[in-house]
Amino acid sequence: MNPDPTDVTLVQAAKQGDRTALVQLVNAYQNRLYRSLLPITNNPEEALDVTQETFIQVFRKLNSFQENAHFFTWLYRIGFNIARTRQRRQRPDSIDTSQIMIPSSDLSAEMKFESNEFKLAIKTAISKLPEEHQQIIVLRELEELDYQQIADSLEISLGTVRSRLHRARSQLRELLQDWL
Repeated sequence: MNPDPTDVTLVQAAKQGDRTALVQLVNAYQNRLYRSLLPITNNPEEALDVTQETFIQVFRKLNSFQENAHFFTWLYRIGFNIARTRQRRQRPDSIDTSQIMIPSSDLSAEMKFESNEFKLAIKTAISKLPEEHQQIIVLRELEELDYQQIADSLEISLGTVRSRLHRARSQLRELLQDWL
Protein backbone atom coordinates (compact mmCIF):
# COMPACT_ATOMS: atom_id res chain seq x y z
CA MET A 1 0.00 0.00 0.00
CA ASN A 2 1.44 3.36 -1.02
CA PRO A 3 1.64 6.37 1.26
CA ASP A 4 -1.04 9.05 1.01
CA PRO A 5 0.09 11.57 -1.65
CA THR A 6 -1.31 14.42 0.44
CA ASP A 7 0.87 13.38 3.38
CA VAL A 8 3.94 13.18 1.15
CA THR A 9 3.25 16.70 -0.18
CA LEU A 10 2.70 18.07 3.34
CA VAL A 11 5.85 16.41 4.68
CA GLN A 12 7.92 17.74 1.78
CA ALA A 13 6.58 21.24 2.38
CA ALA A 14 7.15 20.96 6.13
CA LYS A 15 10.73 19.83 5.54
CA GLN A 16 11.23 23.07 3.59
CA GLY A 17 9.93 25.13 6.51
CA ASP A 18 6.26 25.57 5.56
CA ARG A 19 4.50 26.11 8.92
CA THR A 20 1.07 25.74 7.33
CA ALA A 21 1.99 22.20 6.25
CA LEU A 22 3.07 21.39 9.81
CA VAL A 23 -0.25 22.66 11.15
CA GLN A 24 -2.13 20.59 8.58
CA LEU A 25 -0.24 17.45 9.63
CA VAL A 26 -1.06 18.10 13.28
CA ASN A 27 -4.72 18.75 12.48
CA ALA A 28 -4.93 15.63 10.33
CA TYR A 29 -3.44 13.25 12.91
CA GLN A 30 -3.65 14.63 16.43
CA ASN A 31 -7.02 13.07 17.32
CA ARG A 32 -6.16 9.72 15.76
CA LEU A 33 -2.83 9.60 17.58
CA TYR A 34 -4.48 10.57 20.87
CA ARG A 35 -7.07 7.79 20.49
CA SER A 36 -4.28 5.32 19.73
CA LEU A 37 -2.28 6.34 22.78
CA LEU A 38 -5.19 6.34 25.22
CA PRO A 39 -5.31 2.54 25.70
CA ILE A 40 -1.56 2.49 26.18
CA THR A 41 -1.43 5.26 28.77
CA ASN A 42 -4.81 4.53 30.41
CA ASN A 43 -4.97 8.21 31.27
CA PRO A 44 -6.47 10.99 29.11
CA GLU A 45 -4.08 13.66 30.38
CA GLU A 46 -1.06 11.42 29.87
CA ALA A 47 -2.24 10.53 26.35
CA LEU A 48 -2.58 14.24 25.58
CA ASP A 49 0.91 14.96 26.93
CA VAL A 50 2.39 12.09 24.91
CA THR A 51 0.55 13.29 21.79
CA GLN A 52 2.03 16.76 22.18
CA GLU A 53 5.49 15.40 22.90
CA THR A 54 5.20 13.15 19.85
CA PHE A 55 4.56 16.06 17.53
CA ILE A 56 7.51 17.93 19.00
CA GLN A 57 9.71 14.91 18.25
CA VAL A 58 8.20 14.56 14.79
CA PHE A 59 9.08 18.15 13.93
CA ARG A 60 12.62 17.61 15.18
CA LYS A 61 13.03 14.38 13.22
CA LEU A 62 11.00 15.27 10.14
CA ASN A 63 14.06 15.09 7.90
CA SER A 64 14.53 11.42 8.85
CA PHE A 65 11.04 10.51 7.63
CA GLN A 66 11.24 8.31 4.55
CA GLU A 67 8.53 9.41 2.17
CA ASN A 68 7.82 5.90 0.90
CA ALA A 69 6.39 5.08 4.36
CA HIS A 70 2.99 5.93 5.79
CA PHE A 71 3.16 9.07 7.90
CA PHE A 72 0.78 7.80 10.58
CA THR A 73 2.70 4.58 11.17
CA TRP A 74 5.89 6.59 11.65
CA LEU A 75 4.05 9.03 13.91
CA TYR A 76 2.50 6.19 15.92
CA ARG A 77 5.83 4.48 16.44
CA ILE A 78 7.32 7.68 17.86
CA GLY A 79 4.29 8.19 20.11
CA PHE A 80 4.30 4.60 21.32
CA ASN A 81 8.00 4.80 22.18
CA ILE A 82 7.49 8.06 24.09
CA ALA A 83 4.57 6.57 26.02
CA ARG A 84 6.61 3.51 26.97
CA THR A 85 9.60 5.59 28.04
CA ARG A 86 7.38 7.77 30.21
CA GLN A 87 5.74 4.69 31.77
CA ARG A 88 9.11 3.20 32.66
CA ARG A 89 10.05 6.41 34.47
CA GLN A 90 6.85 6.55 36.51
CA ARG A 91 5.66 4.37 39.33
CA PRO A 92 2.60 2.37 38.43
CA ASP A 93 -0.54 4.02 39.71
CA SER A 94 -2.89 2.00 41.82
CA ILE A 95 -6.29 1.42 40.31
CA ASP A 96 -9.18 2.89 42.25
CA THR A 97 -11.73 0.08 42.33
CA SER A 98 -14.23 1.92 44.50
CA GLN A 99 -16.02 3.37 41.47
CA ILE A 100 -16.22 0.12 39.51
CA MET A 101 -19.70 -1.32 39.44
CA ILE A 102 -20.25 -5.00 38.82
CA PRO A 103 -22.87 -5.35 36.10
CA SER A 104 -25.92 -7.36 36.97
CA SER A 105 -26.30 -10.71 35.28
CA ASP A 106 -29.52 -9.68 33.56
CA LEU A 107 -27.84 -7.27 31.15
CA SER A 108 -28.25 -8.13 27.52
CA ALA A 109 -25.04 -9.00 25.70
CA GLU A 110 -25.18 -5.74 23.75
CA MET A 111 -25.62 -3.61 26.87
CA LYS A 112 -22.87 -5.54 28.60
CA PHE A 113 -20.33 -4.77 25.87
CA GLU A 114 -21.34 -1.12 25.66
CA SER A 115 -21.03 -0.56 29.40
CA ASN A 116 -18.31 1.61 30.87
CA GLU A 117 -17.26 -1.32 33.04
CA PHE A 118 -16.54 -3.41 29.96
CA LYS A 119 -14.59 -0.57 28.36
CA LEU A 120 -12.52 -0.27 31.54
CA ALA A 121 -12.00 -4.04 31.55
CA ILE A 122 -10.73 -3.91 27.95
CA LYS A 123 -8.34 -1.04 28.72
CA THR A 124 -7.07 -2.86 31.79
CA ALA A 125 -6.67 -6.11 29.86
CA ILE A 126 -4.76 -4.38 27.05
CA SER A 127 -2.45 -2.74 29.58
CA LYS A 128 -1.64 -6.19 31.01
CA LEU A 129 -0.47 -7.52 27.65
CA PRO A 130 3.24 -7.57 26.80
CA GLU A 131 4.33 -4.42 24.98
CA GLU A 132 4.63 -6.13 21.59
CA HIS A 133 1.08 -7.48 21.89
CA GLN A 134 -0.30 -4.11 22.98
CA GLN A 135 1.17 -2.54 19.86
CA ILE A 136 -0.38 -5.17 17.60
CA ILE A 137 -3.84 -4.89 19.19
CA VAL A 138 -3.87 -1.09 19.07
CA LEU A 139 -2.72 -0.92 15.46
CA ARG A 140 -5.03 -3.67 14.20
CA GLU A 141 -8.18 -3.33 16.27
CA LEU A 142 -8.23 0.36 17.16
CA GLU A 143 -6.39 1.92 14.23
CA GLU A 144 -7.64 -0.73 11.80
CA LEU A 145 -4.34 -0.93 9.95
CA ASP A 146 -3.87 -3.90 7.65
CA TYR A 147 -1.22 -6.52 8.35
CA GLN A 148 1.28 -5.02 5.89
CA GLN A 149 0.96 -1.55 7.43
CA ILE A 150 1.52 -3.05 10.89
CA ALA A 151 4.55 -4.97 9.63
CA ASP A 152 5.97 -1.79 8.09
CA SER A 153 5.24 0.28 11.18
CA LEU A 154 6.84 -2.16 13.60
CA GLU A 155 9.52 -3.32 11.16
CA ILE A 156 8.58 -6.98 11.53
CA SER A 157 7.52 -9.68 9.08
CA LEU A 158 3.92 -10.46 8.13
CA GLY A 159 4.25 -13.85 9.82
CA THR A 160 5.30 -12.17 13.04
CA VAL A 161 2.33 -9.81 12.81
CA ARG A 162 -0.02 -12.77 12.41
CA SER A 163 1.48 -14.79 15.26
CA ARG A 164 1.62 -11.83 17.66
CA LEU A 165 -1.94 -10.86 16.83
CA HIS A 166 -3.10 -14.42 17.41
CA ARG A 167 -1.31 -14.58 20.77
CA ALA A 168 -2.54 -11.12 21.79
CA ARG A 169 -6.15 -12.01 20.99
CA SER A 170 -5.81 -15.29 22.91
CA GLN A 171 -4.43 -13.44 25.92
CA LEU A 172 -7.24 -10.89 25.74
CA ARG A 173 -9.81 -13.69 25.64
CA GLU A 174 -8.29 -15.15 28.79
CA LEU A 175 -8.15 -11.80 30.55
CA LEU A 176 -11.75 -11.02 29.58
CA GLN A 177 -13.18 -14.50 30.11
CA ASP A 178 -15.59 -13.23 32.78
CA TRP A 179 -17.09 -10.90 30.17
CA LEU A 180 -17.28 -13.27 27.23
